[in-house]
Amino acid sequence: MTSEELADYVTDFIGECRSRILGVGAEQYSCGEMQKFELLPLVDLIRYAREEAQDLAVYAAMVDIRLSRLEAALRAHPSTA
Repeated sequence: MTSEELADYVTDFIGECRSRILGVGAEQYSCGEMQKFELLPLVDLIRYAREEAQDLAVYAAMVDIRLSRLEAALRAHPSTA
């Protein structure tokens, strides 16, 4: 992968993030001219952010489990790698 290809991938990834903000995110978090996070008391925003950070850790562990299984399968059948 070239640096240009990586940059293009990152651009596409951010585009998907934008789509989430403008789609489901707008449905759930838009309050007209403001976003829900702008109106939340800071204590609530911190709690929500910490919960999201915990979710990221769980998803990272899930991906690691699947990668471990994939790695084991590839090691068992190196000709398919």
